Amino acid sequence: MIRVIIVDDEQPAIDELNYILSKYDEIDVVGKFDDPIQALEYIKKHQVEVVFLDISMPEMDGFMFAQQIINLNLNINVVFATAYNEYAIKAFEINAIDYILKPLDDERLEMTVLKIKDRVDNNLKQDSRNIEKVIECHKIKLKKFPVWKGERIILMDPDEILFCYVENSETYIVTENESYYTADTLCKLEKTFEDHSFFRCHRSYLINLEKIEEIIPWFNKTYAVKFKNCEKEIPISRRQSCQFKKMFDL
Repeated sequence: MIRVIIVDDEQPAIDELNYILSKYDEIDVVGKFDDPIQALEYIKKHQVEVVFLDISMPEMDGFMFAQQIINLNLNINVVFATAYNEYAIKAFEINAIDYILKPLDDERLEMTVLKIKDRVDNNLKQDSRNIEKVIECHKIKLKKFPVWKGERIILMDPDEILFCYVENSETYIVTENESYYTADTLCKLEKTFEDHSFFRCHRSYLINLEKIEEIIPWFNKTYAVKFKNCEKEIPISRRQSCQFKKMFDL
């Protein structure tokens, strides 16, 4: 739904425009104001996509109102609906969607609604692109991640890791010299290290392929691996053996 407000100092003009706009399912008239000051306060607090705006009003004319929208940096589109045709050029200079003359005509207003839909759709697409750019700019690939050593938090480089394993429902990370506890699951670590050479060789193990020092053939065409300065043999499950063999052309 496209949220619309109507601002006109004449109530019959508001009622007429509201009646015509009510025929369009995509238009939701969320506010009707005969006082532009009240309308301005409303749009400061509520989301509005389009303002239908009269030009000749006491206290604040339509152009002053439109300038306030610009000054407040509100992403609100303006349609001028007025009995005066001499202000059209000025209206389009401030990037109004349309400039329609009273008395209002259903067919002419239908053209305006189509313009509104196009403008709002384009704005949404641009907003989406801008959001994607912001997200992309703020994506930081951290080279290190936190692990626990006693009561201390150590920042570790994934390239230091030999393997990760689960024991008694707790996850540990092993380097050449130390073993560390982490609150992450193996599945989480697997995703964290997806840009590194890690392989889920077993339901209980995640290994760093670059750190393997020895491959040991086991029974039933399976394997185990060993790492430098580590006596532990890490099993390659039968399910993962085929993929493991392809990696090393075994």
